[in-house]
Amino acid sequence: MIMKTCGRLNLTWNIIQSLCKANKTAQTRFLFSLTGDWPTKLDTSIKKEMELYWKDYIQNHHKEKHIKTWEKRDKYYVLSMFPYPSGQLHMGHVRVYTISDTMARYHRLNGKQVIHPMGWDAFGLPAENAAIDHGQSPEQWTYSNIKSMKKQLDDLCCSFDWDREITTCHPSYYKWTQYIFLKMFDCGLAYQKNALVNWDPVDQTVLANEQIDEEGKSWRSGALVERKYLRQWYLRTTAYSKKLYDGLSGVDPALWKDIIQMQRNWIGQCNGCILYFNLKSEEDETIEEDPLSVWTDSPEGIFGISHVLLSPDHYLNNQQYHKKSIDHSGTVELSLYAIHPVLGTKLSLYVKPDENYPENTKSKLGIPGFNEGDRQFADANKITWQQILGPDVDHDQRLLNSHQFTGMNRLEAFKLVTQFAKKQNFGSHMTSSKLDDWLISRQRYWGTPIPVIHCPQCKVVPVPYDQLPVVLPIIDRFTDKADSTLKQQTDWLNVKCHKCGSDAKRETDTMDTFVDSSWYFLRYLDSSNTDKPFSEHKASSDMPVDLYIGGKEHAICHLFFARFFNHFLYDQKMVTVREPFNNLLTQGMVLGQTYKDQTTGQYLKSHQVKIEDGVAVNKSTKSPVNVEWDKMSKSKHNGVNPQDVLNEYGIDSTRLCLLSEVSPQYERLWTKKSFVPVLRGQAKVWDLVGQYVEACKVSDSMHSGMVQEDKLKYEASCFDSRNYFLKEVTYHYNVTFLLNIAITRMFGLAKDLKKVPLLAINGNVEFERSLASLIIMMSPMTPSFCSELWRLFTSVHKLTNEFDWSSNALDQKWPEVDMNYHLPLQLKINKHDTAFEEVKMPRQDLEELDQLKAQQLLETTAMFSNYLQGKDINKVEFVLFPSHHAEVRFFSHNVKISLKEARQKTQGRKKSLNSH
Repeated sequence: MIMKTCGRLNLTWNIIQSLCKANKTAQTRFLFSLTGDWPTKLDTSIKKEMELYWKDYIQNHHKEKHIKTWEKRDKYYVLSMFPYPSGQLHMGHVRVYTISDTMARYHRLNGKQVIHPMGWDAFGLPAENAAIDHGQSPEQWTYSNIKSMKKQLDDLCCSFDWDREITTCHPSYYKWTQYIFLKMFDCGLAYQKNALVNWDPVDQTVLANEQIDEEGKSWRSGALVERKYLRQWYLRTTAYSKKLYDGLSGVDPALWKDIIQMQRNWIGQCNGCILYFNLKSEEDETIEEDPLSVWTDSPEGIFGISHVLLSPDHYLNNQQYHKKSIDHSGTVELSLYAIHPVLGTKLSLYVKPDENYPENTKSKLGIPGFNEGDRQFADANKITWQQILGPDVDHDQRLLNSHQFTGMNRLEAFKLVTQFAKKQNFGSHMTSSKLDDWLISRQRYWGTPIPVIHCPQCKVVPVPYDQLPVVLPIIDRFTDKADSTLKQQTDWLNVKCHKCGSDAKRETDTMDTFVDSSWYFLRYLDSSNTDKPFSEHKASSDMPVDLYIGGKEHAICHLFFARFFNHFLYDQKMVTVREPFNNLLTQGMVLGQTYKDQTTGQYLKSHQVKIEDGVAVNKSTKSPVNVEWDKMSKSKHNGVNPQDVLNEYGIDSTRLCLLSEVSPQYERLWTKKSFVPVLRGQAKVWDLVGQYVEACKVSDSMHSGMVQEDKLKYEASCFDSRNYFLKEVTYHYNVTFLLNIAITRMFGLAKDLKKVPLLAINGNVEFERSLASLIIMMSPMTPSFCSELWRLFTSVHKLTNEFDWSSNALDQKWPEVDMNYHLPLQLKINKHDTAFEEVKMPRQDLEELDQLKAQQLLETTAMFSNYLQGKDINKVEFVLFPSHHAEVRFFSHNVKISLKEARQKTQGRKKSLNSH
C-alpha cells in the first residue's frame, strides 16, 4: 500500500513539474517572491534574478539590524586582512572575504554581537608607481580604486560594518600611526642608525629582508637587489623578542596550531643580548655615529673580552680601515678600536672569514676565558687577555676578575650582567641572534610621514603631539620614481625647530606599510575618535580579535609586527590584553593552471595547448609543455577575473564553490569542474523545498494511505538525520573551520530528506525541522539563495513554533541538537586522534559530565581494561565539545600502540558512525 501510494504521489509531482516547465516557456520566469510561482528548474538566470532581488534587502538588513542596533550581547570579532586597493578584487580576495562573511553570519545566527569591519591598506609603492604610469596623483588613483573595490565587495553580499571603515592613507588614520611612533620614540624604541640595506634599483627604495625572494630579487619589481649604506629608521623589536616568544606559550595551541612554531622560528631562542661598543680610530677620534652592536650568548664574560671579530660582509670591512693582513686565511686587522663599555679599554677589531659566527650575525666577541678558539687566536696575535673563570668544582664554575660579579656562577651572572648592561645603556633586552630590529624607512612619497625634524643644533627632534598629523603635501602629477619627491616640496620640507627655533628640515623617509597594518584592528573599534587612536574602554570590551582570517604568507611577518605593536600598547596601558588574536584561520592561495613551453620557457594561454597521447604540447610548435598549478598572475596567463565567474555562475554558487572541496587552510586549485557538485547540491535543495511545499498542499485524504507505524519510522529517520548532520556542520563551523566538510554534510542532509516519500512529508514535524535547519545552516554561505528558499518554505502551514516563521532565514537562531539525541564520550590514548572507545548518551547527560564522571564511565569499557588497566597514567585531559562529543585522553608512557593498530581496533566502530 505504501509503495503504491508513494508511486502515485511521485507521478503527481512529475506532472506538476512538467506543467510548470510548459507554462514557463510561454512567459518570463520570475521568482516566487515576486509572483508566487516557484520555478522548478534552478538555472543561472533564476539565480541572477534572485540575487538582484535580495541584494538590497540583505545589505539594508545588515545595516539596520547589526550596525545601527548595537545590543548588549557577547561580542565576536571576525577580522579579515584588509586589502591593498589595487582596483579589482582577485580570486584570493573573493575566497578570503567569502570565508570571513560566512563566519560572521554564522556567529550572528548564534546570537553574538559580531564585529566584522573592513578598510584599506592604502599606502605603498604600487599606488605611487601606478600614479606615475598614469600621470595622476597616488591619492586620486587610490580613492578611485577603493570606490570600485567597495562596490565589488557589496556585490558579493559581504556583510561588513562599513561604519567602521578606515583608510590608512587618510590623515585621520595616519595621525595615530604617527602618534604611536612618537610613543615608541619616547620609550627609545624608534631610532636611526647607519646600515647596509637592501636597495631596489627599479623602485628606488629600501626593502626589508622579507620582501626579497630566494633569488635575491625584489618580490614586487623583480629587480636584483643591491646593497647600499644609508641612515635609516628602525623600531626596536628586539626589545620585545623575549616577551613575544614567551607570549606564544599563552595562546591556545589547538587554535594557533603550526603558527606557534612558525612564530618561534622567526623570533629564535632568546638566549643572549646585544652589547654596544663605541668606535675610535688609532688617533682616538670617534669614527662612527652609531656604536658597534654585537650579539652574544655570554654577556657574563664582559670583563674577559679581548677582541672583536667581524665577518667579511660586515659594514666595517672597508678598505680605508684595513691595517694589515695577519694570516693566509684572509684575516685582516682594522685600524679601528671598539671601546670597552665598562673598562674604557681599546679592543682590536679583526675581519676573520673562517669564523663560526652566531646565526644571522656578522660579529662575535672574543672571550678567551670562555672559548678555546678565542684563546688560540688571542695568543697567536699576542692579544692580552684575562682569565675570568675559576676551576670547575662539582660542575660549578665561578667568575673571577669580574668586578661586582666576581664569585657568581655563570647563570646568575648572565642575568645580572644583562640587567646591568641594559641599565647602563650599553646592552639590550634578551633577544635571539636571528632577530633584527625592524627597518621601517622607505624612500618614497606615498607613505606615512615619519614625524621628526632634523635640526643642526638639536639633531633629531620629534614633532610635538599637538602638531600631528604631519600631512603629506599634495602633489598632482608624478613624473619619476626617484626618492626626491618630498625633498622637492620645499614649503613642506623647511620648518623651524620646535626646541631652538633654528631652521630645520622634515624627515623625508616615510614608513613601511607594515607599520600602518600593525594596529588597524584596534582603530576599527573606534574609527571616528578624534582625540586618541582608540578608546581604552572599547579596546578592553572588544579585544582580542576572536578570529583572524588571512593568507598564510602573512602568518610570520605581519603577525609578528601586529603582536609587537599590541605588546607595546599593553605596556602603555592602552589595551588590556597582550596577545591581540585568539584564533587564526590562515587560508591557502587560489592557484591557476599554467602552461610553460619546455623549449622557450614562455608561458602559454590554455587555447595554445593541446593534449596528444596524454601529453600537453604547444599547438604551433609541438614542443612539450609543463602543466602546473601556480599563483595566479597576468604574466603566466593563469589568472581568473572574478566578475567573469560571477556572471557565469552567480554570486552564491561562486561563494559555495570557493568554500567547497578543500579546507580553507589549503591551496585552492581553480577549475570550473569544481562547480559541478555545488550546482548539483543547490539544485537538490531547491527541488527539495519545492517538493515539500507541494506535498503540504496535497489533501489529507491522500496521506491516509500510509500507516501510522511507517509515518513514525520516517519521523525517527528525519530526527536522526537532522541531529547527526546538524552536529557535524556546527562542529566544522565552530571548531575545525572545515567549511568544505560542512557543505558535504549539508548536502548529505538534503540527500537523506530526498529519500522520504511524499506521503511521509505532510504532517512530519521532524521533516519540517530538518528542512528549516538545512536552510538556516546554508544561509551564511548563500544568503540570497536561502532567503528565497525560506520565503517559499514559510508559505505553507507550519507544525512547530521552534522558528520565527515571520522573519527571514538570516534572522533565525542557529538550530540546536536535541537534548535527547545521543552523542559520544570518546576514549583516546596519548596523542592519537583516533577514538579507541565510545560511550553514547543523551546530549543533556554528556554536557553535565565533568572529568571525574567521564573518566569513571570509560574505565568500565573493554578498551580501557585491555590497554590501560594497571598502567601508570601520567596525565588525564577532559575536553567537551558542546553538541558534538566529549573526550577523555589518557597519557601513559607504558602504553605503546601504533596508529595502524588503533585504526584496526576501531574499524568497526567507524563504519557504524559513517553509516550516513
